[in-house]
Amino acid sequence: MNKRNNISALVFSIYLLLTFYVLGGGMVTSLVGYRIWKFVGPNEFAKFHQADNAHIIPVFVIFFFLSFIPQILLFWFRPAIIPKWMVALALFFNLIMLISSITIQIPIQMKLDEGFSVELIDRLIATDLTFRVIPMILLAITNFIMLYKVVKRSY
Repeated sequence: MNKRNNISALVFSIYLLLTFYVLGGGMVTSLVGYRIWKFVGPNEFAKFHQADNAHIIPVFVIFFFLSFIPQILLFWFRPAIIPKWMVALALFFNLIMLISSITIQIPIQMKLDEGFSVELIDRLIATDLTFRVIPMILLAITNFIMLYKVVKRSY
Protein backbone atom coordinates (compact mmCIF):
# COMPACT_ATOMS: atom_id res chain seq x y z
CA MET A 1 0.00 0.00 0.00
CA ASN A 2 1.49 3.34 -1.00
CA LYS A 3 1.44 6.59 0.95
CA ARG A 4 -1.57 7.99 -0.97
CA ASN A 5 -3.58 4.84 -0.23
CA ASN A 6 -2.70 5.14 3.46
CA ILE A 7 -3.86 8.75 3.53
CA SER A 8 -7.05 7.84 1.64
CA ALA A 9 -7.82 5.03 4.07
CA LEU A 10 -7.22 7.33 7.05
CA VAL A 11 -9.32 10.18 5.65
CA PHE A 12 -12.17 7.80 4.78
CA SER A 13 -12.05 6.15 8.21
CA ILE A 14 -12.08 9.48 10.06
CA TYR A 15 -14.93 10.66 7.85
CA LEU A 16 -16.98 7.56 8.64
CA LEU A 17 -16.25 7.82 12.35
CA LEU A 18 -17.43 11.43 12.48
CA THR A 19 -20.49 11.01 10.26
CA PHE A 20 -21.78 7.92 12.04
CA TYR A 21 -21.27 9.68 15.39
CA VAL A 22 -23.21 12.68 14.06
CA LEU A 23 -25.91 10.36 12.67
CA GLY A 24 -26.47 8.83 16.09
CA GLY A 25 -26.55 12.15 17.90
CA GLY A 26 -28.72 13.75 15.26
CA MET A 27 -31.27 10.97 15.25
CA VAL A 28 -31.58 10.94 19.04
CA THR A 29 -31.98 14.72 19.12
CA SER A 30 -34.49 14.74 16.26
CA LEU A 31 -36.58 11.71 17.08
CA VAL A 32 -36.45 11.80 20.88
CA GLY A 33 -35.16 15.08 22.26
CA TYR A 34 -37.38 17.57 20.45
CA ARG A 35 -40.52 15.55 21.10
CA ILE A 36 -39.89 15.52 24.86
CA TRP A 37 -39.71 19.31 24.96
CA LYS A 38 -43.51 19.54 24.82
CA PHE A 39 -43.67 17.93 28.27
CA VAL A 40 -41.38 20.44 29.96
CA GLY A 41 -43.50 23.00 31.77
CA PRO A 42 -43.58 26.57 30.51
CA ASN A 43 -42.00 27.80 33.75
CA GLU A 44 -39.03 25.43 33.44
CA PHE A 45 -38.65 25.49 29.66
CA ALA A 46 -36.32 28.49 29.28
CA LYS A 47 -33.80 27.08 31.76
CA PHE A 48 -34.13 23.57 30.27
CA HIS A 49 -33.67 24.87 26.72
CA GLN A 50 -30.56 26.87 27.64
CA ALA A 51 -29.03 23.85 29.40
CA ASP A 52 -29.86 21.62 26.43
CA ASN A 53 -28.25 24.07 24.01
CA ALA A 54 -25.15 24.40 26.17
CA HIS A 55 -24.61 20.62 26.00
CA ILE A 56 -25.50 20.08 22.35
CA ILE A 57 -22.73 22.33 21.02
CA PRO A 58 -19.69 20.46 22.44
CA VAL A 59 -21.28 17.02 22.14
CA PHE A 60 -22.81 17.33 18.66
CA VAL A 61 -22.37 20.59 16.74
CA ILE A 62 -18.57 20.63 16.88
CA PHE A 63 -18.40 17.10 15.48
CA PHE A 64 -20.88 17.98 12.74
CA PHE A 65 -18.62 20.82 11.58
CA LEU A 66 -15.49 18.69 11.94
CA SER A 67 -17.04 16.07 9.64
CA PHE A 68 -16.79 18.51 6.73
CA ILE A 69 -12.96 18.44 6.83
CA PRO A 70 -12.44 14.77 5.90
CA GLN A 71 -15.54 14.89 3.70
CA ILE A 72 -14.00 17.60 1.52
CA LEU A 73 -10.62 15.86 1.58
CA LEU A 74 -12.34 12.78 0.11
CA PHE A 75 -12.50 14.58 -3.23
CA TRP A 76 -8.70 14.10 -3.43
CA PHE A 77 -8.01 11.30 -0.93
CA ARG A 78 -10.55 8.48 -1.11
CA PRO A 79 -10.40 4.77 -1.76
CA ALA A 80 -10.21 4.25 -5.53
CA ILE A 81 -13.44 2.24 -5.59
CA ILE A 82 -15.48 5.25 -4.39
CA PRO A 83 -16.54 7.51 -7.26
CA LYS A 84 -16.25 11.26 -6.84
CA TRP A 85 -19.99 11.69 -7.48
CA MET A 86 -20.76 9.72 -4.31
CA VAL A 87 -18.60 12.08 -2.29
CA ALA A 88 -20.41 15.02 -3.91
CA LEU A 89 -23.78 13.45 -3.10
CA ALA A 90 -22.78 13.00 0.54
CA LEU A 91 -21.60 16.61 0.69
CA PHE A 92 -24.91 17.72 -0.84
CA PHE A 93 -26.87 15.99 1.95
CA ASN A 94 -24.59 17.51 4.59
CA LEU A 95 -25.03 20.98 3.07
CA ILE A 96 -28.82 20.62 3.12
CA MET A 97 -28.60 19.91 6.85
CA LEU A 98 -26.21 22.81 7.43
CA ILE A 99 -28.23 25.35 5.44
CA SER A 100 -31.52 24.31 7.03
CA SER A 101 -29.92 24.50 10.48
CA ILE A 102 -28.75 28.05 9.84
CA THR A 103 -31.87 29.31 8.05
CA ILE A 104 -34.70 27.40 9.74
CA GLN A 105 -33.84 25.51 12.93
CA ILE A 106 -31.52 28.03 14.61
CA PRO A 107 -34.03 30.91 14.22
CA ILE A 108 -36.73 28.68 15.75
CA GLN A 109 -34.34 27.72 18.56
CA MET A 110 -33.62 31.41 19.21
CA LYS A 111 -37.36 32.12 19.54
CA LEU A 112 -37.64 29.16 21.93
CA ASP A 113 -34.92 30.78 24.05
CA GLU A 114 -37.51 33.46 24.77
CA GLY A 115 -40.05 30.97 26.08
CA PHE A 116 -42.12 27.84 25.68
CA SER A 117 -44.23 27.44 22.55
CA VAL A 118 -45.86 24.19 21.39
CA GLU A 119 -46.33 25.75 17.95
CA LEU A 120 -42.62 26.49 17.62
CA ILE A 121 -41.67 23.03 18.87
CA ASP A 122 -44.06 21.47 16.33
CA ARG A 123 -42.54 23.64 13.56
CA LEU A 124 -39.04 22.65 14.68
CA ILE A 125 -39.98 18.95 14.57
CA ALA A 126 -41.64 19.22 11.15
CA THR A 127 -38.81 21.18 9.50
CA ASP A 128 -36.19 19.03 11.20
CA LEU A 129 -37.79 15.89 9.78
CA THR A 130 -37.89 17.30 6.26
CA PHE A 131 -34.56 19.11 6.11
CA ARG A 132 -32.35 17.21 8.54
CA VAL A 133 -33.65 13.70 9.32
CA ILE A 134 -34.38 12.72 5.72
CA PRO A 135 -31.03 14.05 4.42
CA MET A 136 -29.31 12.41 7.42
CA ILE A 137 -30.79 9.04 6.48
CA LEU A 138 -29.85 9.52 2.83
CA LEU A 139 -26.33 10.49 3.90
CA ALA A 140 -26.09 7.37 6.07
CA ILE A 141 -27.20 5.20 3.14
CA THR A 142 -24.65 6.88 0.86
CA ASN A 143 -21.92 6.36 3.46
CA PHE A 144 -22.95 2.73 3.91
CA ILE A 145 -22.72 2.13 0.15
CA MET A 146 -19.25 3.70 0.09
CA LEU A 147 -18.17 1.50 3.00
CA TYR A 148 -19.70 -1.57 1.35
CA LYS A 149 -17.76 -0.87 -1.86
CA VAL A 150 -14.51 -0.64 0.09
CA VAL A 151 -15.15 -3.79 2.13
CA LYS A 152 -16.38 -5.78 -0.86
CA ARG A 153 -13.26 -4.86 -2.83
CA SER A 154 -11.00 -6.03 -0.02
CA TYR A 155 -12.27 -9.63 -0.36
